Amino acid sequence: MVTVEALEALDLLIWLGNGIQAAQLAHCNQSTVSRRMRLARDGFRLKMRRINGTWQQQRVPLLLALERQVHQHSRFTGRKPLRLQAPFWSSEALLNELPKAWVRNPLTPVGSAHHCLDLLEQRLVDACVATLPERPAGDDPRFAVFDLFHSPIHLVTTRTSAMCRVSRPSREEIGSCCQIATFPFNPRPQKRFIHAFYDHHFPAGLAAEREPVCFANSLMLRILGERMLVQILDVAVPSYYVESLVVLEEHRNSPAITALLDHLRRRILELSRSEASLAAVL
Repeated sequence: MVTVEALEALDLLIWLGNGIQAAQLAHCNQSTVSRRMRLARDGFRLKMRRINGTWQQQRVPLLLALERQVHQHSRFTGRKPLRLQAPFWSSEALLNELPKAWVRNPLTPVGSAHHCLDLLEQRLVDACVATLPERPAGDDPRFAVFDLFHSPIHLVTTRTSAMCRVSRPSREEIGSCCQIATFPFNPRPQKRFIHAFYDHHFPAGLAAEREPVCFANSLMLRILGERMLVQILDVAVPSYYVESLVVLEEHRNSPAITALLDHLRRRILELSRSEASLAAVL
């Protein structure tokens, strides 16, 4: 029999990939989390691999999937905190205070290695703030999607970049002189999308040395302004950014989801009053 504490340790380690962070949310020490995780792993006969600093399951047995469903129901009835996955920039801007029932992934500038929809579908988390490439398709019946805000997609570089001296550069000029880079806090699925998006809209040139540029939304710019000097390039990016709260469809009308959504929308509305490029979706 796998205990509630053992399954919690297993799921926290997979979600967070870090024993220290898992121990903080489990309210125990790191060695206890590791011991409990091994009990769950052996109890469900799991094959676990650690890849790029994260724990990966090779398959999810039916019994484990059913146990996770039971444990998630327990969280939604208030017996354990509900779990929210959010990117770094939204965590800092929107989630310093959460409704009482919720906990989130710790505020760390290293982006998640997991696709947030995988975490949701496996019931490792109960809600996620999904970045643009992580949003499910509009006709996907598994998920309920609540858009939170729209923002322009800004192209930024360091203030020492030669591109800062070019007035209104074209996309062709940027493609010939620059190469796309990502921030450590970009989730892994978003990093793949960023490279593909840039290659499609900014044709690469033949310059031997090209300067790095990055995409940023309006909330990212708030974070970057506090940590590094960046310059927005005056070029039109042919798209806009949207961030959404995503939950399993079966939880769409849960009071806990309604409370979380109301909290996020109030906070975004407050921010939008001082951030002209941030458009709250109500």
